[in-house]
Amino acid sequence: MPPEIRHHYVTLNTHTFHYASCGEPDRPLLLFVHGFPECWLAWQAQLAWFGQHYHAVALDTRGVNESSGPMQTDGYGVQHLVDDLRALLDHLGHEQCVLVGHDWGGAIACAFALAHPNRLRGLVMINIPHPAVFRRELATNPDQQAASAYIQLFAKEGSEVGICANDFEYLKGFIMTGWDYDGLPPWFDEALQAGYRRMWSTPGSVRAGLSYYRASVARQTNSQGTELAPLPTDAQALLVKVPTLVIWGERDRLLLTGCLNGAEQYFADLRIERIPEGSHWVVHEQGPRVNGLIESFLDRTGHERAVVPESAR
Repeated sequence: MPPEIRHHYVTLNTHTFHYASCGEPDRPLLLFVHGFPECWLAWQAQLAWFGQHYHAVALDTRGVNESSGPMQTDGYGVQHLVDDLRALLDHLGHEQCVLVGHDWGGAIACAFALAHPNRLRGLVMINIPHPAVFRRELATNPDQQAASAYIQLFAKEGSEVGICANDFEYLKGFIMTGWDYDGLPPWFDEALQAGYRRMWSTPGSVRAGLSYYRASVARQTNSQGTELAPLPTDAQALLVKVPTLVIWGERDRLLLTGCLNGAEQYFADLRIERIPEGSHWVVHEQGPRVNGLIESFLDRTGHERAVVPESAR
């Protein structure tokens, strides 16, 4: 029987954060970080699965769902999001963890690995490129520029009004990106729809998620699309030094497979696992397969699982 998912609230960096956990707190920590327009609910299946052998934790990131955040856009800069993870790691009493992130959560996780490699035993990035690769693709790949055009809408101040209109029609359509059939994807069932509708209805939640984009955009031009804030020029500052697994659904229509080209130069220890039939939402579509790939990564990198007595299973 899967362990129970528990809910917690803690004040970090002057804001109240909500996180869900599964498994015993004295076990090795797996910390899951969601992207946009999701929340901790994106990781329910992973919490239940990994909570059997690890301490699995998924938070609502700054300003999203049940976590509070600042009104000012500059309060959502990557450095603040990284510091939130560091503060949560301290609160949980773990010197190190394995960090798993999808979409924006993967971007935050990668930034954390660059800033605090000593706090990680491993990094898993799901359908999110290294920031240097993404900037290269935005600058040189017309297909990626077209696929990323939505960022200009997200970065526009006040766009949340239209994005939330008509019972969140845009956000539901955004989640359907990559789904080739009529109707909503099977994984986006009534329970998850209800949970996401509650999250999107929470005052300030969608605005906070869009502020991640707004804080990252340096400027916008009609000729070249969205241009992101500059990265360090020092190659060593861009090298992820911890063992890293990248899982990529190849049918992603938001982040194209060109985002994998040349990625190895930015990681000291990189393994890429492609899922040809997976879209941007591969965590939901291919949950057991994603879990298996993460498990294999943990085993390969020497992460011990807690032994669960037969009577407790």
